[in-house]
Amino acid sequence: MFAIIPYEVRTLFQRSPWGNIAVLATTVIVFLLLVGGALPEEMIEAMILDGWAPIGFLGYQLLHAGWWHLIGNMIFLWVFGNAICGVMNSFAYAALYAALGVAAGAVHVLCDGNPAVGASGALCGIMGVYLAIYPLNRVNCLWWFMIRGGTFGVPGWLLIVFWFALDLWGAFGTSTNVAHWAHLGGTVAGFGAGLLLLKFNVIDLFDYDHPTVLGLLQRQRSNS
Repeated sequence: MFAIIPYEVRTLFQRSPWGNIAVLATTVIVFLLLVGGALPEEMIEAMILDGWAPIGFLGYQLLHAGWWHLIGNMIFLWVFGNAICGVMNSFAYAALYAALGVAAGAVHVLCDGNPAVGASGALCGIMGVYLAIYPLNRVNCLWWFMIRGGTFGVPGWLLIVFWFALDLWGAFGTSTNVAHWAHLGGTVAGFGAGLLLLKFNVIDLFDYDHPTVLGLLQRQRSNS
């Protein structure tokens, strides 16, 4: 078994990311209610993404298939979500997170159509935002393969593009239970949203932050 788990991003916070903490806490509470049998069966079925029922597009983001599914997603949410929420309004961040999950769900319904649960579509959206804002900032990761492991750091763009390529391969080349189309749709929607946030100055960045994608493009045009 091979795995890569991010545990730290090298960014600077302008604000306390309480909006992301609230999203994370809500997701964990819903899962605890689910495994504790406190959610009615009718509510669970309505929250699953299965077709174009509106409640499913929000509800599926809060459901998870098991502990490892939840833990893996919450690690990614903590790492990348805090970085984005830390440079924008927390209410706007929560709305952005939900909207990216809806966009990811729409792509999944269009291209896959199987029932789906999990926060990974919205998380990939947040990673797409990170790609637009912090393409060069390093992401520190844990890795392990069978009984060996270690750590490494890599620019954010390289890691996110690598994961995107894996989802492309999964969407077109393999048959799995992973919602690859939701991942792909979320990443693309998040990257586009990140560019818009930068263009309209919704993001609060320090003057000495690494250049954003827009900054890199402007630098390229000035050098050509």
